[in-house]
Amino acid sequence: MGRKHIKSFASGLAHMFASSAQHYAWLAHKLGIPTVTINLIELRIEPAEFNTDRNRVLAEMCQRTLLRNTQKLTPPGSVSSAVLSAQFGIDDYSEDNHTASIGESIFSVILTDDQGKKWRVDHVEKRLLVQF
Repeated sequence: MGRKHIKSFASGLAHMFASSAQHYAWLAHKLGIPTVTINLIELRIEPAEFNTDRNRVLAEMCQRTLLRNTQKLTPPGSVSSAVLSAQFGIDDYSEDNHTASIGESIFSVILTDDQGKKWRVDHVEKRLLVQF
């Protein structure tokens, strides 16, 4: 696989994270912190309030998927940095019959290849369930 596949890696990661981000969303709402950033190479979750065992499980799943995908790149192609960020729509919180959700949330993945080219994908969820 060549570098052109890096964008599809980013797309898959953004979708994967968004599909399971309910606990991150709940924490974002509870703490009033709308943005989370994860360095997928170093597995660093910021802000620190989001660096919980439960949240690390999803971050580790994304990291393993990234590593598995990048191993398929034809040398010398590689990914030198990988950042996932989530911007949660916590200002649009709704709760009804034991179900809670937040507004539009944007999940961005930026992968940088060994030549410095950035590959960015944004995944948008109009409403996102929160797990409380």
